[in-house]
Amino acid sequence: MFDLVHKHKRVAQGILFLIMVPFAFFGVDFYFRGASDDGAVATVGGEKITMNDYQDAVREQTELLRQQMGKNFDPRMFENPEVRFALLENLINQRLIAAKASKEHFRVTDAQLREVLASSPAFQEDGKFSNDRYRMWLAARGWTPLYFEQRARQDLLSGAVQDPVGGASFVALPSATRFLNLLEQQREVALATVDMEPYFKDVKVDEAQVKDYYDKNPTAFQVPEQARIEYVLLTQDALTAQASVDPAEVKKQYEANARQYTAPEERSASHILIPVKPDATDAEKEAAKKLAEEVYAKAKANPAKFAELAKQYSKDPGSAEQGGDLGSFGRGAMVKPFEDAVFAANLNDLLPPVRSDFGWHVIKVTGVRPARTQPFEEVRAQIEGDLKKQKAMQKFAGAVDQFQNLVYEQADSLQGVGKTLELKVETTPFITRAQAQAIGLGNAKFADAVFAPESVQSKRNTEAIEVAPNSLIAGRVIEYKPAAPRPFAEVKDEIRVQLQRKAASELAQKAGQEKLKLLEAGKTDKEVGLAFGKPITVGRGQFQAGLPPEVLNRVFLVNADKPPVYTGGANERGGYSIVRIQKVVTPEATDKARIDLASARLSDQLGREMLTAYLATLKADAKVKINQGNLDKR
Repeated sequence: MFDLVHKHKRVAQGILFLIMVPFAFFGVDFYFRGASDDGAVATVGGEKITMNDYQDAVREQTELLRQQMGKNFDPRMFENPEVRFALLENLINQRLIAAKASKEHFRVTDAQLREVLASSPAFQEDGKFSNDRYRMWLAARGWTPLYFEQRARQDLLSGAVQDPVGGASFVALPSATRFLNLLEQQREVALATVDMEPYFKDVKVDEAQVKDYYDKNPTAFQVPEQARIEYVLLTQDALTAQASVDPAEVKKQYEANARQYTAPEERSASHILIPVKPDATDAEKEAAKKLAEEVYAKAKANPAKFAELAKQYSKDPGSAEQGGDLGSFGRGAMVKPFEDAVFAANLNDLLPPVRSDFGWHVIKVTGVRPARTQPFEEVRAQIEGDLKKQKAMQKFAGAVDQFQNLVYEQADSLQGVGKTLELKVETTPFITRAQAQAIGLGNAKFADAVFAPESVQSKRNTEAIEVAPNSLIAGRVIEYKPAAPRPFAEVKDEIRVQLQRKAASELAQKAGQEKLKLLEAGKTDKEVGLAFGKPITVGRGQFQAGLPPEVLNRVFLVNADKPPVYTGGANERGGYSIVRIQKVVTPEATDKARIDLASARLSDQLGREMLTAYLATLKADAKVKINQGNLDKR
């Protein structure tokens, strides 16, 4: 029988994290809503993927990305047809893998599932599985143990199908070495540029050209639409600032959690390590013990020379050069015989040799810091802040409902919601859409809602919009200015300079291309009128002024076995850069650790490609059909 956990331990270790993150915003009822068979967006071997299935996947990914990206998240990315299709592809792949696992009779026993759950750090307390912590974790997400364990079992089965394919790839070390050598290869180059500035004198732009450009690009010279708005923002931080805490409650919290504010005892020590190998003979063990006793005797005779003795005799590479100093540590940081000896001693004690798995230690106790409980006054502000946050969290859910209801029910003003929830209603001067997005914590949804035609016309409140986790905003247009073209007289000088620069750039690049051809034909620098700079050494992806990424790529694409070799391209200043490749710099021998890492990365990439090919095979066998019409209707 297929032994899932032991043969695919890597999948098991990661599977709980993969489950926890994507579904962290939805309860069990979300996934068990009745799904209609109507409007299927795809079928996989006769099994339908319904529109509800698809929309659930969109919501799931939306919340995941919102959590990961914060204010940089833009929900409009899910309007992209390619993104929507990728989500559907993912659903299809899940169904294909589940069907394959079922066909191959893979199974996860109750014992195997318990082993995976018990090994998850999320459910452990003091290194052991805690049923209370497990139940609390599930309750916080609105899940039942049965639901979560069914999902964990299914995902483990899916991993069992994928891992043998995606994890079986191997890239030989010679191939990895060659890859690294190519990746780290450098080239010595010299750079010459054909600048566009000298060509300005050859460019003539008349009034008719300027006017023609203005007429053909009406949106390029507009004052963007603007609006004066008022808005109100509800955040958990705002409720925290409003919260008040009874001093007696702060004191009670301190007394109930005294351990939390107690720093355990710490000791400082120096040591001289005389090592004993695990496979040492009796004679070697005795010799090490004898040497440790001799060193101890020398240290006892002259304690001030302990650091010198450590540098001379200690074989601990981490502390010998520091005179044996190990710094401060608490219980549990050192091997037990060492720790017991240090914590049983007094300050400045010099201890006889102590035996551990590493060998013999001659120890000097250099510092004692007793356990210390922070006084109440020292942590009062911290406790008060924590309690305020707790109260704000409890209040926030109710405040969200009030906020949503009030901005809807009192649609012509935000003063009601501001007064009820004690939130400040802000009023702006005329602002652009981009400035409105900044007010909405970088979320484009707020700007889109404020500048929507219906909001502009009605001057009524927008709906309550979630612009970040635990952050809602609503706004209202007070006054609006539509986008308007700037007068021709105001922009004609800008257009003239723009056209001049464009024409000069084209002339410079044409001249650069002609000079490059002459160099490739064997002409010298002086013959083509170029002055190359001092040679520099460049690597792949290495930024260099005058050497844009496209040109740098060409530097490594051309065959430079017989230098000099030339290449070039347009640069960021509007001119043309010509590069003379003078030498190929081969990297020094790469150490084995880096070769192994490169091999692992290449193997992982190859594994992903093989998994993609495997899924394509499963898809062909399963007769997958996509209903593009239904997908476009969502």
